[in-house]
Amino acid sequence: MRRLAGLPVLLCLLASTLGCDKATPVAPGGTRLTISANPTKISLTGSSTITVIGRKPDGNPLNPGTEIRLTTDRGTLSPSIAGVDNTGKVTASLRGDGRSGAAKVTAATADAMVDVTIQIGESNETKPSLIVSVSPSTVRVGETATVTIIARNSDGSAVGAGEEIIVTTNLGSLTNSRPKTESDGTATTALNAGKQAGTATIKAVLRSSESAETSLTIRDFAENMILTPTEGTLIATGGASVTFTVNVTNTQGEPFAGAVVTFSTNISSTFEGTNVVLTDTTGAATKKVSFAEADLKKATGMVTVTASTPKSTGILTKTATFIVVK
Repeated sequence: MRRLAGLPVLLCLLASTLGCDKATPVAPGGTRLTISANPTKISLTGSSTITVIGRKPDGNPLNPGTEIRLTTDRGTLSPSIAGVDNTGKVTASLRGDGRSGAAKVTAATADAMVDVTIQIGESNETKPSLIVSVSPSTVRVGETATVTIIARNSDGSAVGAGEEIIVTTNLGSLTNSRPKTESDGTATTALNAGKQAGTATIKAVLRSSESAETSLTIRDFAENMILTPTEGTLIATGGASVTFTVNVTNTQGEPFAGAVVTFSTNISSTFEGTNVVLTDTTGAATKKVSFAEADLKKATGMVTVTASTPKSTGILTKTATFIVVK
């Protein structure tokens, strides 16, 4: 019996050797937790350090290794379970996942729970606002317009210098798609209209602001024009009429619709409708010009009919010449 009396002691020593004292400490009842986040506001993909401190009811730190569980309803949190150090502290990192909003991070033990809120991105109350404009509002292909963005904080004050604004356009190209604000909250860039006519929609975004936009009208212009007929004979007796056709192409050699073509003559004449015509979708237009007998008989030299339309610089003209038979 005396030999058996020492057996429990031996078993206990053996259990200790095998790790019976390795069990994870458990937070006692009445545990108090405090939690903080630094910073409390992050970008959409930024990070914040979460610090949790646990104390026993007597005010001493929790035993080292006591586990605290951490959860979040937005973003990603690592680690989700961690043991406190010898000061009762544990830290974790919250990282934004691209979604804006308030992230609630909760720390808990068996009978204690605390939480802290971190703003990811801008809230509706704090996000900035933008006004975007372009000058001039209409340009020809190949020309340039200035894009100006005015950035304001939620309280109406100017956004500070150095803030990067993202600018996009669906037509033409920007000399700088990431302009930075000046001290007055403004930023500028230039839009090159390129070679394609249409409406350029220009959009600007600062951090998580609402997108602001404006539009620029890009107009094409004539590069070449064919006039037919280019010559002929006019019989003075009874008067004469000639129907002209113009075909206008743009800088890309494609039919130019909407070109304004103006006809003029060097003697008195009558035009069907007016002396102005617009080209159709094929770049073509026709105009009938009539001459009275009396005017033809008074004509000296050649009778000329000229068609003209604006081009990038100056006026594009084509002239037809006629001999008058009196």
